[in-house]
Amino acid sequence: MKKNRRQFIYESFAGLATMAMGPYVFGHDRVFAKRLYDSKPWIELSKSAYLHNASQINKMVGGKPIIAVLKNNAYGLGDVQVAKILDGSPAIAAVALVKDERAIALRTNRFSKPILLMGDFDSVAANALVEQEITLSIFSKASFKKINELTKGTNKTIKVALYIDTGLGRMGIPYEEAVYIGEEVSKNDKLSISHTFSTLTSPKDFAEQQIQRFEEITKELNGKGITTGIKHLAPSLSLLELPKSHQEAVRPGILLHGSFPMANRPEAKQYPLQVPYRLKAPIIRLEKLKTGDTIGFSRFYKVRKDEWIATLPVGWADGYDSGAENGAVILLGGELYPVVNVNASHTNVSLGSKTKIRVGDIATLIGPERPEITPEGFGKLVKGHNYLQINYKESIPKKTYESF
Repeated sequence: MKKNRRQFIYESFAGLATMAMGPYVFGHDRVFAKRLYDSKPWIELSKSAYLHNASQINKMVGGKPIIAVLKNNAYGLGDVQVAKILDGSPAIAAVALVKDERAIALRTNRFSKPILLMGDFDSVAANALVEQEITLSIFSKASFKKINELTKGTNKTIKVALYIDTGLGRMGIPYEEAVYIGEEVSKNDKLSISHTFSTLTSPKDFAEQQIQRFEEITKELNGKGITTGIKHLAPSLSLLELPKSHQEAVRPGILLHGSFPMANRPEAKQYPLQVPYRLKAPIIRLEKLKTGDTIGFSRFYKVRKDEWIATLPVGWADGYDSGAENGAVILLGGELYPVVNVNASHTNVSLGSKTKIRVGDIATLIGPERPEITPEGFGKLVKGHNYLQINYKESIPKKTYESF
């Protein structure tokens, strides 16, 4: 059958989106195993831990549905892989992303639940987004015009979201214009509003003002007979601090990945989350350095007595935070060892004056096995935030397990 232009563009764009996920998207065991213990870091995901976290968040908000934010490739953990896990959770109503190619990649990999695109889209992706029933956000007059034009070339009803800027200032329809834009959207019977949402700032007093603005806008739109779809405001922090922000759904990100947005949250005891991933890497070099030797361009670490130094093929360019050299540890052979240097491509670990570790042994840099190597434990040791350890490079291979 001869392909029409639209089919060709869609398949080409979908192919590019899949390629962008790297060679390990489908996790072919034979290929993956060949690379797994060789010369690169990799990430392991726990299906049971992700489903546990979704269930716990659902309890936190009294059973309200969750729109899972998987922006930035799910914080570097793999948006396709995490989405496919969450597809099986009854607590997850939809997922939200910022990049058009990532939304298409989820559909290409058979993610079935609704997808909200919170950012803009390229014209070459437009038809694919419409065909795959991905909800497009209207966040300005220009974006409304762009989406309105799409309706002229399709018989399909296009799902849209009213993205309102209630005070964050970086994205969204200015709240003073939101009712007018909503009215204009409602005049086009090929546009269907499936979401109305905003994003709250961290200070509680101003967030409360944002909530009031949002509710006044949606009430006015509803009073004019305009359906606003599912209403949501709450990212992870607001979800915890402002019950009124829950609206009709919540929109967590970091919570799903097993971390609270701030340390020592009281909810952590009532609703314990699980670290659903591991960052692992093999030892690729093992040498005994002598007293006085140094490591790194800046000679950051100086050997005080003869000691074995292991090198891991992962660095800050891969997303392992360089602050690790200020107190973090890794798990290797059942023991914790200090990180002494991190550069773009490598991490060095001190093993002491004697060691049974060998080249090829596998280290866990981040994971649930010990408190010290969880994201929170990492943050505590380096006197930083747990967000430091969840920003991995897209090309790092991922492997999903039922549980750890």
